[in-house]
Amino acid sequence: MGDINLEKILQSIYSSIYTGLEYYLPKVLGAVVIIGFGFLLSLGVYRIIIFSFKKFKILELIDKLDIKIPTNTEKDAKKENTENEKIKLSDKIAEKIKIDKIIAKAFSYYIFLIFFRFSIVVIGIKEIEDFLGTLIGYLPSLFVGFLIGFFGIRFSNFIYDLTYHALNLTKQKTARIIASGAKIIILFFTIMAVLDQVGIATEIINIILVGFISMLSVAGGLAFGLGGKDIAKEILESFRK
Repeated sequence: MGDINLEKILQSIYSSIYTGLEYYLPKVLGAVVIIGFGFLLSLGVYRIIIFSFKKFKILELIDKLDIKIPTNTEKDAKKENTENEKIKLSDKIAEKIKIDKIIAKAFSYYIFLIFFRFSIVVIGIKEIEDFLGTLIGYLPSLFVGFLIGFFGIRFSNFIYDLTYHALNLTKQKTARIIASGAKIIILFFTIMAVLDQVGIATEIINIILVGFISMLSVAGGLAFGLGGKDIAKEILESFRK
């Protein structure tokens, strides 16, 4: 009697295993095929983007955004060389950023994630499928936000150089302060645009914006009240000339 029960138990176990393999094995194999195809396709997209950047010299076009305004006097040239030796934090970051590889990897990972989600759909794991769907929907906004930040930093450097050399003040320190202020404003609005793009709450952005404008107003009032008259006079004389 005991042998019969044991035989039935073993048959039940074997039947369950066989049914499970019969049901899940085709799905797992299909998921593996989808993942493999997605990996190969993402790798091909990566290489195509890298090749396109080199072929059309896109990196050289991006580098032209860092336009240096030429100076007229030897004194300005010496000061410009001195400033160039002091590498700014934003420039250090820009040197480490390989925009072609970042864009290529972003597209390749995105394509791979899409195929990976398809494989999860085939297997039928609903929770992971929903999570990947949310992630895939959010990543484009994050990528656009990164591009806004990247080009915003470069544009702020250009505005700094343009403002610094356009003022042509007798006191270079004053010109540097004003140019730095213009750069900070560009960077601030770049950060605001990035936060808005990646979906940060609008209320938080408005609070930060109001606080920044209030800070500039107070700082400007104190500066002109505590000694900014000379700076204002120098600026007006520069415009008059």
